[in-house]
This record gives sequence, C-alpha cells and structure tokens, in this order.
Amino acid sequence: MTRSVLLVRHGQASFGKSDYDQLSDLGHTQSRLLGQFMGTREWRPDRIVTGSLRRHRQTAAEICVAAGWATPSDTDPVWNELDHVEIINTFRPAYKNMLVLKADMVRTFRPRAAFEDMFTAAIERWAGGEHDDEYTETFTDFDNRVRAAFQGLLAGDAERTLVISSVGVISWIAARLLVGEPWDRGVRDAERETANDAALENVWRMASLTGHNTGVTRLQLDKENPPQLVSYNETAHLPEARLVTGR
Repeated sequence: MTRSVLLVRHGQASFGKSDYDQLSDLGHTQSRLLGQFMGTREWRPDRIVTGSLRRHRQTAAEICVAAGWATPSDTDPVWNELDHVEIINTFRPAYKNMLVLKADMVRTFRPRAAFEDMFTAAIERWAGGEHDDEYTETFTDFDNRVRAAFQGLLAGDAERTLVISSVGVISWIAARLLVGEPWDRGVRDAERETANDAALENVWRMASLTGHNTGVTRLQLDKENPPQLVSYNETAHLPEARLVTGR
C-alpha cells in the first residue's frame, strides 16, 4: 500500500519576542488558511502527529478546526525543532541579550540578511562537530532523532499522516531524500562514505532558508520501495504575498 505523508511547518512564531514559542497573529491566520484549504480537498488524515512545542500544537489545532477534522493529535517531541536559541547563544554568547542581537543586526542596515548570515555560521559551527561538548543536543543527536522520527513514519500503517513540525527537521528530511542518504546510517557513522557531505549540507541550507511558515511537504511511502519526496514547501493556501513568511 502506498501511503501519503504531509509534513507541515508551523505557522509564524513570535520571532523577536520574549516568548518565541507561540504563534503570532499572522501565524494563526496562516494555519487557519491551510486548514480551510485542506478541508476542501479529498485528502483527510488518518493520523496527526505534532512536535511538543506550543507553536506545533497551536498550528495543528487551527488546521483541524478550520478543516472540520476531529482526528485526535499525537504529540511526539522527536519532531521538535533544533534548539536555535542555544545554537545562536553558543556561537555569540552576547546574543543571550536580545537587545544586543537586534542592535547588531540593525547596525548592518540589512538586518534580515545579516541574521541569516549569522545563523548560517552558527549552524555550521554546531554541525561541524568540533564543539559538541558545548551543546545540549549535538548535530549527531539531531540527525539520529530525525532519522528515528522518519523511520517511525516508514514503519507506520496509516494511509494518510499529517505531521506538524519545524523547518530544520523538515528540510533535513528533504535533503536526505534528495541526496539519497541511507536512513539506516547517521551522518557521523564511521563506516559511512562522505561523498554526499557537500551536497547534503548545501541542499539542507537552501531548503531551510526557503522553507515557509505552514509550507507543505509531500512524501510518498511504500514499504516495498524507497521513500519519495513528491513536493517541498507548497504554499498554494496563502493567496497573498504578505501571508508568505520565513520567520
């Protein structure tokens, strides 16, 4: 049996606020629009899974109400985002003070691009593996966690599954699928060939930077065949440019 999985990035969170982990007003709107859009389609989930973060659960609730679905949601922290706060603060300890971070970004006169550049450098330091003792969840831990999440999907039997997660997790799954990275080995396994490293890193970076809030990624799973990435980051449910956000 061919099974369908939709991976949905949460709605816009409260970036720059004291409590990031909650949907902004726009994030609630994005989630409702996705629910309304999905409610007009024949696709209806047999199973809904969310990460344990509040923005994940809020997104799922808005989608289900707007779509008219009564499917209960399972919560599993394996779908949680990488800890971007720790990654940034470990890269630049001064950024534990949000005012310092904002001031540094504004000073460049290109704050959004400057933040993306800084965050990319912070991710590269974290993923490099040379400073693992400084992080609660290392990149290897993250890779193992996402592989476990995906292998759980592969082992499941629901015909249609909706997963609410975050862009780091979803883009890492997409990158692994696009590059053809085997799911039974982690990226730091000693016996793994390293030929895919550059491609995997580049695809993940581009996918994570272009992932939109409530973007929909479609997978096709078949226990007899390799998993397929059907589409990445669909936003047909967002009819206006102002509704399409990355942060």
